[in-house]
Amino acid sequence: MSNKEKKQQYANNTARNIKVAIFAIIALAILYVGIKFLKGIKIFGHKQYYYGVFEDIGGLHESTNLLLNGYPIGKVTNISLLSSNPIRICAEFLVTEKLDIPSDSKFLVAQTDVLGGVAVNVVLGSSPQMAKHGDTLACGLQGGGLTDGLDDLKGQLQSVLASVDTIGLSLRETFRPSDDQNGALMLKSTLVNLEASTQHLNSLLANNEAKVSNAVGKLNELVTTLNDAGPKINTIIQNFDNISDSIAKSNVNTLINDAQQTITHLNDITDKIEKGNGTVGQLMNNDSLYRNINSTVEQLNTLLKDFQAHPSRYISLFGRKKDK
Repeated sequence: MSNKEKKQQYANNTARNIKVAIFAIIALAILYVGIKFLKGIKIFGHKQYYYGVFEDIGGLHESTNLLLNGYPIGKVTNISLLSSNPIRICAEFLVTEKLDIPSDSKFLVAQTDVLGGVAVNVVLGSSPQMAKHGDTLACGLQGGGLTDGLDDLKGQLQSVLASVDTIGLSLRETFRPSDDQNGALMLKSTLVNLEASTQHLNSLLANNEAKVSNAVGKLNELVTTLNDAGPKINTIIQNFDNISDSIAKSNVNTLINDAQQTITHLNDITDKIEKGNGTVGQLMNNDSLYRNINSTVEQLNTLLKDFQAHPSRYISLFGRKKDK
């Protein structure tokens, strides 16, 4: 092989190696872009990194979405253990949107479903100072997740299952054959009696279908009447409300006190009458006063009768006194 041929072969090998290297570089670039694309990370565009240190990441993993009011603004790009005692876990957050984040903002890990899905909610603060690229911001776990309270529910379910197990054991003991009875036969007898009772009830309803229909019709008429009288009933209720309001607004205590004073005064008067005090008491309790009044009335009656029988006697008497 001549030198010229060797040089030509070397040039061909070199060109081939260069092509393989270029294709390898292109393949690696495509692989890198593909991996970033699958992770949801933009290759070209705005990139801002922030960090958060957790004691408990609550199931956080790489490629978890960063959400601002439900809108994705980035991803979790890396999670690493800073220390084991105490436990400190560092998470790297990539924000791909042009967004001013206050320095007092928080990254809160929240559950999104009962299967363990999580997302990072970005809660913007109110500080006038904005966070810079590479700053460490506050972070933590956000309560109110879908699985909150499942421990309590688990305890309640365990209690219910224990009760169901107890019922199952009781039923098994009931249906277990014994010397004097069989639970299955007892249950069958109960079902037969229940079926007989149902048939009897159906028979009663069939025999009294007209009465039942009549009762239902009257009930419908009553409901219709009540509906028609609804405005009047409302008016009556309103009147009662007005009366109760008037009574409540009136000075009821004064009326009650006046009534009590009047009753007390009447009780004093009746006590005096019973004791014979005063004219009415003497009249009610002393017979002599009654007799004197009765005698006086009888004398007046006798005088009137004599006057009617002999008027001239009294006229002449008054006439003589007048002549004098």
